[in-house]
Amino acid sequence: MYRTLLLGLIVLMVAVGRVKADEGMWLPILLKEQKFAEMRKKGLKLSAEEIYSVNQACLKDAIIGLVSEGPDNLRSFCSASFVSDEGLLITNFHCIMSYIERFSTPENDFLKYGYWASKREEESLCRGLMVKQLVRMEDVTDRIMEGTEGLSGAEYSRKIDENGKKLAEEVTKGKKLEMRVQSLFANNQYIMSVYRLFKDVRMVAAPPMSISKFGGLSDNWSWPRHTGDFAFLRVYVNEQNEPRAYNQKNVPYKTTNYLKISLKGVKENDFAMVLGYPASTKQYIPSFGLEAIIEKENAAKVQIRGEKLAILKQEMEADPGLRLRYSTRISSISNSYLKWKGEIQGVRHMNLIEEKRREEEAFQQWVEASPERKAKYGTVLEDMREVYKELSEYNLANDYFSEAGLNGAEIVPFIGKFEKLVAMYNGRKPVKEASQKSESNRLIGLTKQFFGNWSYEIDRKTFRNMLVRYYEGMPMKFHTEVMENAMKRYGGDVEKLSQDLFANSIFTKQQDLLDFLMSDKENGVKVITEDPLYQLSINYYRVFVERISRQRGAWQMKMLPLYKIFQEGMLEMKQDQVLYPDANGSLRVSFGTVRGCEPEDGLSYRYYTTMDGMYDKYLNNPNDSEYYLPKKMRDLYQKQDYGRYGDKDGRLRVCFLTDAHTTSGNSGSAVVNAKGELVGINFDRLWQGVASDYRYHRDICRNIVVDIRYILFVLEKYAPSSYVFDEIHIE
Repeated sequence: MYRTLLLGLIVLMVAVGRVKADEGMWLPILLKEQKFAEMRKKGLKLSAEEIYSVNQACLKDAIIGLVSEGPDNLRSFCSASFVSDEGLLITNFHCIMSYIERFSTPENDFLKYGYWASKREEESLCRGLMVKQLVRMEDVTDRIMEGTEGLSGAEYSRKIDENGKKLAEEVTKGKKLEMRVQSLFANNQYIMSVYRLFKDVRMVAAPPMSISKFGGLSDNWSWPRHTGDFAFLRVYVNEQNEPRAYNQKNVPYKTTNYLKISLKGVKENDFAMVLGYPASTKQYIPSFGLEAIIEKENAAKVQIRGEKLAILKQEMEADPGLRLRYSTRISSISNSYLKWKGEIQGVRHMNLIEEKRREEEAFQQWVEASPERKAKYGTVLEDMREVYKELSEYNLANDYFSEAGLNGAEIVPFIGKFEKLVAMYNGRKPVKEASQKSESNRLIGLTKQFFGNWSYEIDRKTFRNMLVRYYEGMPMKFHTEVMENAMKRYGGDVEKLSQDLFANSIFTKQQDLLDFLMSDKENGVKVITEDPLYQLSINYYRVFVERISRQRGAWQMKMLPLYKIFQEGMLEMKQDQVLYPDANGSLRVSFGTVRGCEPEDGLSYRYYTTMDGMYDKYLNNPNDSEYYLPKKMRDLYQKQDYGRYGDKDGRLRVCFLTDAHTTSGNSGSAVVNAKGELVGINFDRLWQGVASDYRYHRDICRNIVVDIRYILFVLEKYAPSSYVFDEIHIE
């Protein structure tokens, strides 16, 4: 498979100084030339080939990306790693929480009690979940850019696509492999990643939320942390050890390499390395781009999600039974909400926008010092600034559409799923009856699923508030006609408007909707198209396509060649420096040391936490479910029954901090010691340092890791089965 990726609006604005120690998410194929000497100086005991090689088993073989089935099935959302030769994977609980939620019922609540398989037959298929394993990575810049000299715009893009497709055919033809080409440094460099894609992934073990989400939303992005955020999956393959879709005859994958586990723990200043698939960063975004993100886009999204969270919390307090149904959704909403808040504060704290303006001034001075450079790069910075003035309007509109429109209330994207059926009956060309029936059956299944996890009143209130946010935040040209008419008809009374829309819509009544789907829809489809809630929801999509998406794409295309030219200038100006590209979902290596920090004046963080702190949180918050500790865990603590996992001082460590550079997508990443042994699983960052996506700051940027010894303690002492524990190889 081939898909050329343009990395959005990425500008590489290189800092005036050299890359700082511990900064960067490095390509494993370039470690030996770029950073290996520094890593050895910090304590690394491995050779470069033991980290990345195509000729021998190495760490890269054990590092996995979690991906979802879909059109872009190589885009990972979390990381994982093999910990046995039987395809056993360890990752974060929060990465696969939605699957555990799906398996759960009021009678068999895996979120409350944990998911513990005791034999292979009890491992449950995670439908739609796949994993990718890197086979090799290669710089293919020359191949991808072949024949592009003198081309620009659409012609340039077509040639890039053509070259990529040709390369993909060569690499994957006759092989069970997938290939992805990604650009670096604003399309000045291209890398190819070749993967095995495994489609049979099954749930093996996960602790209850009282362990895996201990501290809940209150502790998210914060320290001290006592969260056992881990889970285990298993990869299954055919009898030839090759990827295959789910089949009862599939067997566990025989891995080429897996991570060995160390019980020695970590101490301050120990070398630490993080291996995973970080999603994206904007380390080099220019000042005007960063200012728009922080002061406009993030500010709007924080307000919108804050209102959603307030509604959810209020309703869940009134009806505790909603917690099971909405746990994943509230976690997802809150996670981004806190991240964006942290980015705003972090950027302001670092005075980063002003710092980037100074860097841009230095670049312009360098350009002006040479007639040749002035001719090539003289106006590029100002040209980008002018284009971005237009682009930023559409970026903000896109955020409002996504947060308050499409995903404002759950009913909106659900209604959108009926558009295909409507088109079948209203289209000019006749559609086969079998196709119509198939689509109806698909929607019947989706309808049952939707209403099984939907609250009428939560969604109505959310719809009401999001309608206001969209109406007030969006410029008039992005308003929908249906919305305008409805607001005028109700005199701006959104409470009455939302009540009437929900009360009179077929989409809020499960049985009416199912009856419609199982009836003769030739004449009945009019019920759908004339439904006011349907009309408003579909109008969101139409406004997006006609007034936002196309225009935004056009401005992005104008920006891309400017970025490329600008990057050429930056690379030329900094040609004596070792630079790292922004994260883009490819395998990366980050490294640093285990260390605490002082993120704010008067605030000092020790580099680790213990079960003492966990028990204190439980005692001090007796009525808070976020800090509930199961009785068995309390008993183990009171007996100090830690087995071989406790420290010399008799305490059990739960989490620790490192200063490795991480971001979204690094959730579930392996954290290894100087010997390449697994010492923990990365799961979060300190909120004071989340602005590291825009500029790494060694003093405050910390990633949070659950100690592998705590994980093993839970598996051996708490889990009802030794099934997983017995399989893991401990050094």
